Amino acid sequence: MMLSIIIPVYNEQENLTKRLSFLSEQANKFPIEIIVSNSPESTDDSNLICEHYSKVTYFIANKKGRASQMNFGASKAKGAIFLFLHADVILPNDFYQQIIVAIKKGNKAGFFAYKFDKKSTLLNFNSKFTTKDGLFSGGGDQCQFFTKETFSTLKGFNEEFCIMEDFEMIDKVRKQKIPFKIIQSKAIVSARKYDKNSWIKVNLINGYVFLQYKFGVHPKKLRKTYKSLLRECV
Repeated sequence: MMLSIIIPVYNEQENLTKRLSFLSEQANKFPIEIIVSNSPESTDDSNLICEHYSKVTYFIANKKGRASQMNFGASKAKGAIFLFLHADVILPNDFYQQIIVAIKKGNKAGFFAYKFDKKSTLLNFNSKFTTKDGLFSGGGDQCQFFTKETFSTLKGFNEEFCIMEDFEMIDKVRKQKIPFKIIQSKAIVSARKYDKNSWIKVNLINGYVFLQYKFGVHPKKLRKTYKSLLRECV
């Protein structure tokens, strides 16, 4: 069963350099294709990085924005399952086997629990929320995956969402009662937001923006609020 890994990027050549070797090794073992969907506004050498890997297909998306780039990558994918991966997230070694088992058990979608790349009691507390289904679980750092059919049924990511597109997508899964799996083999995510800010600040801002999202605030306003409060590019 072919798995298409779709990576939306915007000036992420450094992270691509770190990620693509491991993914290519896995693609030599299992039926995996790797698609890099770059923003038309990127100015780095991501294309040159991708040229070093025969298992990687590189595209420049027709529109900027993570949702648009992921949908564009999906439109080019040949796999029966789509896995959406942020360039700064490390998948667990057994990600392919775990996804296939989840799908064979009847799940049509899912995501991974995660831990941070930095040891911290407070960050460990955050990561516990990713192991179970709940209000704050299922975001893009959790490496969402869908069968191709389910992704089509959901009509892909909502391109009106320049932020929170991942939560909007998993909310559709829940509302339509599509069976999904939270894989406990943990991905590893970057703690860079917490390094540039503070644990309490990041969590307060995330909670505030998430609450606004739940109350239906327009995504462009959400993004403006997030960028104004947090020292981190969105």
